[in-house]
Amino acid sequence: MRIIVARHAGFCFGVQRAIDVALEAVKERGRVYCIGPLIHNRQAVEDLARQGLDVAESLEEVPVGAPVMVRTHGAGPELYEETRTRGHPLIDATCPFVLRAHKAAQAYQRDGFQVLVLGDREHPEAQGIVQHTGGEATIVEGPEEVESLKLSPRVALVCQTTQRVERLQALVQALLPRTRELCVANTNCDATAQRQEASAELARRVDVMIVVGGLHSANTSRLAQICSATGTPTHHVETADELRREWVEGAKVVGVSAGASTPDAAIEAVCRKLASFSGPDSEIEWPDRQADRRGDSRSGPSGSARG
Repeated sequence: MRIIVARHAGFCFGVQRAIDVALEAVKERGRVYCIGPLIHNRQAVEDLARQGLDVAESLEEVPVGAPVMVRTHGAGPELYEETRTRGHPLIDATCPFVLRAHKAAQAYQRDGFQVLVLGDREHPEAQGIVQHTGGEATIVEGPEEVESLKLSPRVALVCQTTQRVERLQALVQALLPRTRELCVANTNCDATAQRQEASAELARRVDVMIVVGGLHSANTSRLAQICSATGTPTHHVETADELRREWVEGAKVVGVSAGASTPDAAIEAVCRKLASFSGPDSEIEWPDRQADRRGDSRSGPSGSARG
């Protein structure tokens, strides 16, 4: 069996940056409390907890004076203000691409636009963008919702960084006939687009696709959807233990992709398990993932590292 790992897979620069920030923080300060999981990968979050980064659902759970970290998905202004008011040292691991979406939404709101956010309503990133407009923006999950919206003559659109460009384009086309002025900030993350394109390309030339990453990770779930849409049998797993031999029986070439919050160790474990299904003749083809992450940083917002 030939096992091919997608050219862009696993940690993007921003996730690696956030983990580096977290590890440096616990090294310098001892125990640190992140409001919500730093990234959407259970294994990585558990590993960080063992090293000193605890997850808290709210500031009420954080001991007096303990350092507080804002996760990669960002947060609303209220969290920053409450953190300062309570006297907690603040460490901000928000992805710079998410910060770019915050700033775009804020600017459109100040300029009098009705702000729409293309995103998942239950996702903390999309919710954080809305909070940066004073709660005035509306989350829209796709073009099919446009007919039910009451739109002003001036509409601005930003998007959760893990959205597909095609989804953004479809929403723009649905909005154009219903507005007099439409401004669009393509706040999609380059790393997300790279992973989606690389996964789709690989899925078209393999017998089976395995997508590795958190079941609650929006970008990983979207990768699985994209691979499945090519017609190639696709399976989304969090860990190698979830793999089933029957999924790859008879397959000559198996593709492996992974979301931006998936550790290298999880990808490697999946590849080893797949190789064990077919014996010593298995061949694993790895991309240069470190070069991939350096590329992510260059494609990030000016003056900041990509998240």
